[in-house]
Amino acid sequence: MNEQQLTFVSHYDPFVYQALNSLVGTMITVQTTKNPVQGTLTSAAPDHIVIEINQVPFFIRTQQIVWISPS
Repeated sequence: MNEQQLTFVSHYDPFVYQALNSLVGTMITVQTTKNPVQGTLTSAAPDHIVIEINQVPFFIRTQQIVWISPS
């Protein structure tokens, strides 16, 4: 049999990740490839962030982030 192995690779920018970690717990505005999102940054990981808006968490992939600004 011919077995194929798939590998998932996700690239991230360590400088963006470091900047996001320094903003955890603050209000931020994030411009995504679709639209801006404004809320409290509750978590930052290399591949995604969590922004809470009206007590609802929104998970945003870091690959979809264009820019970030403290609000």
